[in-house]
Amino acid sequence: MSREQFFRRQFLQTSAKVVGIVMGGSSTLLFTPSLLESYSDSEQVAGVLAPLKIETPDVVKFQLREYLMKRVPKLPSPETPQEWTAEEKRLRKEVLNKVIFHGWPENWVNSPLTFEDVGSVPTSGKAYRIRKLRYEIVPGFMSTAIMYEPEKLSGNVPAILNLSGHSPQGKAAEYEQKRCINYALRGMFALHLEWLGMGELGQPENDHWFGAHLNLVGACATGLFYLAMRRGLDYLSNHPNIDPKRIGVTGLSGGAWQTIVLSALDERVFAAVPVSGY
Repeated sequence: MSREQFFRRQFLQTSAKVVGIVMGGSSTLLFTPSLLESYSDSEQVAGVLAPLKIETPDVVKFQLREYLMKRVPKLPSPETPQEWTAEEKRLRKEVLNKVIFHGWPENWVNSPLTFEDVGSVPTSGKAYRIRKLRYEIVPGFMSTAIMYEPEKLSGNVPAILNLSGHSPQGKAAEYEQKRCINYALRGMFALHLEWLGMGELGQPENDHWFGAHLNLVGACATGLFYLAMRRGLDYLSNHPNIDPKRIGVTGLSGGAWQTIVLSALDERVFAAVPVSGY
């Protein structure tokens, strides 16, 4: 028997005796100086506590992956386009009703679209116009938006919904304005929404962390964010100069997250370009 095996065996035997005393009903457990001294030698401690490499990390990782993958539900595999379309619609409805709008009053979710034009920004001779808009997310909660539009219109044209990320300047950020102006110069409408907690909605009470409070009282916080961006899509879809079959959505960072969620759950989106966010 090796020295290491001897000390490990001695340690286990002593541990078993201590457990026996406790299980036998003794109310006091005393570690005598002689007992502690017998295990004070660093070599003995190292021998007892030396890690045993039963398997290599790669093997453990492989075994864990195999164990978990066998328990992951299989994805649906429809055999025809018709089956997939039906499943697609079912999934959208289920996610919206059971997740996004969980805990939200139906009359809030389906409240009438309320957009108000509150004036224009002078852009004389620049081939595009800017309109300032105010709209209602849910009854009593207002937000703001900017509409960039081509100066000359011919028939119904495409439109892009632009969604902000975590930029304190919100829709006033220079790169956001330049992108929207570029769309307008190319003959498209570009609607830019303000995001909760940013820009004109940058009040402390609108901080994203307060979404946890909504969750706590039983209303999915994502529902508020979803309604805020869906209102923009509602507005573009009902605009008399916009082709509802040519509406796209884009955004950077948090705007990309919104782009992905809205585009996945609303069939009115025909082009989605999320940038650096998921």
